Amino acid sequence: MKTAVVIDSACDLPAAYIQRHEMYLLPNKLILGDQILTDNRDADLTLAFHHRHARSRNLGAASEPCSASAIAELFLDHLVIAHDRAMLMTIAQTRSPLFQNATEASFAIVRGYRERRQRAGLSTPFQLNVLDSRTAFAGQAVLADEVIRLLQNPDLPFGELRRLAEAFRRYIRCYVLLDDLSSFRRQASEKSANGMGFLNYHLGSLLGLKPVARFVEGETELALEARGFERALAGLFDLARLEIDQGLRSPLVAISFAGDPQWLRQRRAFVEFERHVRQWGIELMVSVMSATGGIHLGPNAVSLAFAVA
Repeated sequence: MKTAVVIDSACDLPAAYIQRHEMYLLPNKLILGDQILTDNRDADLTLAFHHRHARSRNLGAASEPCSASAIAELFLDHLVIAHDRAMLMTIAQTRSPLFQNATEASFAIVRGYRERRQRAGLSTPFQLNVLDSRTAFAGQAVLADEVIRLLQNPDLPFGELRRLAEAFRRYIRCYVLLDDLSSFRRQASEKSANGMGFLNYHLGSLLGLKPVARFVEGETELALEARGFERALAGLFDLARLEIDQGLRSPLVAISFAGDPQWLRQRRAFVEFERHVRQWGIELMVSVMSATGGIHLGPNAVSLAFAVA
């Protein structure tokens, strides 16, 4: 049976990975002043956005998740015919309305798929699971990669796939380092209904400090704060090393960066962390952070995630 894996554009997987595994993307809408763009994880366009965002702190940028009608259209026009089942994973519903939109769309998909499949000569039912990832950014990438791994077993029942994915997400640890708090402060003050509200603590006390947050099961806590980006990055990698050395549930560490990943790769702390991870035989997957993530977390933000044992 053919299974579609559907993610949203805040899921920080490299574009080549998405293409190789033939994954489908629910794009977020980006509102930049009087411009409306689409976050489709095109690497060049996303890098251009991050460069622009870094130069201008007053873009008036915001994002909106893919609507229920757009999700239903994607499925009914294509996926219910091209596939027999689909796993749709969204950013944590505590941070975005996307899960609610996808759930609403699922009702329309269930009502409408039979006619579409019958016209295509297909008599079997279409199965759909909508899953709240309970994480974000690099954390979503870790969950999506696990689903791809599970699908390598062609005999795995669809219900078991969901059960295993739901169990796996409990072990995902996603860290986020904020370098520039201006974007976050602006969004917090606007209190947009579509805002992700990624950090739930008062930032006024962080003058001159770079916070690192830990995101687990949909909730966020402050993990550390350091003076300066380099110290905060080193602290982030130290935290990650402590957990990685206890063992991981899957051999993957995902990192995304709101800027050119090559700049991040040149940091001494990154080089040392990469060497440490690889000696355990763990893959380090680095990608450009989504424009959606950049809007909410600011330029030079880092997201790092893995699944603990």
